Amino acid sequence: MRDIEFRGKRIDSGEWCRGGLSGTGSAFWIYAAGNAILVSPETVGQYTGLIDKNGKKIFEGDIASFGGDKYRIIFDDACFWINSVLDAGYSMELHTLLGQGDIEVIGNIHDSPALFGGAK
Repeated sequence: MRDIEFRGKRIDSGEWCRGGLSGTGSAFWIYAAGNAILVSPETVGQYTGLIDKNGKKIFEGDIASFGGDKYRIIFDDACFWINSVLDAGYSMELHTLLGQGDIEVIGNIHDSPALFGGAK
């Protein structure tokens, strides 16, 4: 069984926190170490249950490098996918990609938008 874990950026400090998730509408909390921490809803992402070549957990919203290209990790249609930063039409199931070689998390869409052409 895989761990169900979420991460989000704290409203009060902008720091990342991880744990269980609760919320409705525009208010979400991460529960960690007995604390309920209010997080920014747009930063919430679920742990995929997979790790990169360096042992780092891969979350929805991460940017990963594989084969010289960059990919965004997304959740869609009950599955985690990678979407090519260079070719928006290219996507593949994340689990399939991990079986093909080394993938490395190099940032995320919230802290490193410039990695995929977004604003800084």
